[in-house]
Amino acid sequence: MDTARQILRFSIPGSLFLLHGVVCYLLYRRIQGVPFLEGSKLIQDNIAAVVAVVATIPTGFVIYQLYYFRYEPILKLWLLPRNGLFVRTDRGGQILRTLDPKQLKKLENIFQCEIDQEQIHRPVPDGKSPRQKLMHAMGLLEVADEMTPLERTAKELAYEERWYTHWEVLRSTIDIAALQNEHVKGEYTALSDIYHSLGATRTAVTVAWIGVCMISLSHMGRVIDAPLKALGGLVLISTLTAGLSFVLHRARGRTWRSAAASLALGLRWLHWQEEHPGGEAQAATG
Repeated sequence: MDTARQILRFSIPGSLFLLHGVVCYLLYRRIQGVPFLEGSKLIQDNIAAVVAVVATIPTGFVIYQLYYFRYEPILKLWLLPRNGLFVRTDRGGQILRTLDPKQLKKLENIFQCEIDQEQIHRPVPDGKSPRQKLMHAMGLLEVADEMTPLERTAKELAYEERWYTHWEVLRSTIDIAALQNEHVKGEYTALSDIYHSLGATRTAVTVAWIGVCMISLSHMGRVIDAPLKALGGLVLISTLTAGLSFVLHRARGRTWRSAAASLALGLRWLHWQEEHPGGEAQAATG
């Protein structure tokens, strides 16, 4: 990974971690009646050291590990009952399914694997309960509504194998396509960096919020005479964090749609060139 990509992927989440944490802390203290200047005195006294240590590539790198730690095919939702199997989008399969059937068959022969063309997951339907509405708004995907534990385990293993196979085939296909036209990989790589940077930034915002909440709760004994102010501060920073996370989530989804569309069209174009040697020149002169 070159230096420019390191800056994009690592320094931005680290910087947002610092910025969001400072803003949330100052807002919380302001709700307690502490002026901004007084509440930020400790931060002002140590800002140079904080920026030097926190808002740099190392912290962004650690945040990325937290982001990738939970980036798995099967979603582990501790706070939601698992009445279905919740999964991440099969992004490799999502792109591969848009390719020409002949192109897919060729890839299966090259990589000696099977590419499933059926999309087995679906968005959680918008229901009447707040829980269903929340899952629908978050864009959660489910594979099945009712399953026994044994059926769920088998489905999880099958989906994980399919998810990783499709992704590895797609990555290898991109590398092969880059030998013919490097712009196909370059455009996708740039959008992919933005996509993952948005995901890591969302993680950074969440981690900063957790840190500020822990600090705030540790001060709860000092504001016991004004519990409503303390609660109001936590509600305010939680609302700010939720709103920012939602914006990042939506931007991340739109970035992926752009990346998937550009890559799929690029791969189809390269396949068309292989099927019609000299066709581009004929089309230009025709």
